[in-house]
Amino acid sequence: MKKVVTGSLVLGAVMGSLAVVQMPQHAQAATYQVKKLMGFRQPTSYYAKSAKSAKSGYLWNKSHTKRLHNLKNYPKTTWYATAKYSMKSVRNSGTYLKVTNGTGKAEGYVWTGYLKKGVNPANPNGTLTDPFGAAMSTYNVDDNLNKQLVALFPGTIPDEPLQLAADFIFANAGANPDDYTSVIEQLVGAENEPSVFRLSSDKRIQKNQNFLSFQRNSLKEELVTKHKKFTSFKGYRIGAYAFPKHDKRYGESMILLLPSN
Repeated sequence: MKKVVTGSLVLGAVMGSLAVVQMPQHAQAATYQVKKLMGFRQPTSYYAKSAKSAKSGYLWNKSHTKRLHNLKNYPKTTWYATAKYSMKSVRNSGTYLKVTNGTGKAEGYVWTGYLKKGVNPANPNGTLTDPFGAAMSTYNVDDNLNKQLVALFPGTIPDEPLQLAADFIFANAGANPDDYTSVIEQLVGAENEPSVFRLSSDKRIQKNQNFLSFQRNSLKEELVTKHKKFTSFKGYRIGAYAFPKHDKRYGESMILLLPSN
């Protein structure tokens, strides 16, 4: 009897060791082939199309091996898509969007079936959309910095359409310059766009530099090349945008000025 019991224990130990060796093979994650289908010229807004989609939907890493964020934890979020991808494994395939939230702290790849194009109705004021669909979060508009820029031009008149046009340089940065010109045309009128005076700085603020002093010096250099001064625009309408401090382009700016009728 002792030999039989011992044999059974040995056989059990052998089978157990085989099971331990084989289990990881079944537990391995599927390998996905990832291919970029297209990039968007400007960020486009999306949101979870239903509560069911929000519960089931996840943002994945690019290799589709790790879940990063669950849509249900972002009920008021508008997601900003910048590219479309194809992801395929042996058993599954789908089209995914590369998205980020307004602050840029949550990003990943999400199946298109979970999203609906547009601004999240739970937070409609959190997103600005230009006339051609390029979207940006109001998180990236710092009214205080913008007002400091406006104050550099004494006698100018803040103008809402021009301000929106200036803000949209954020969503159109790096795009075809003609696209941004079209945005200005739509907001101030095609007949007025040729009269818009553009002033921009592509310099970035270094650590401990004062924002206003930096902008004054940078913009003054640009004005000199155009034979203008800060005081040359009295009576003009104005819109001014400064890339916010949390953005890597902090220090860059866009000022739009238009003679009053």
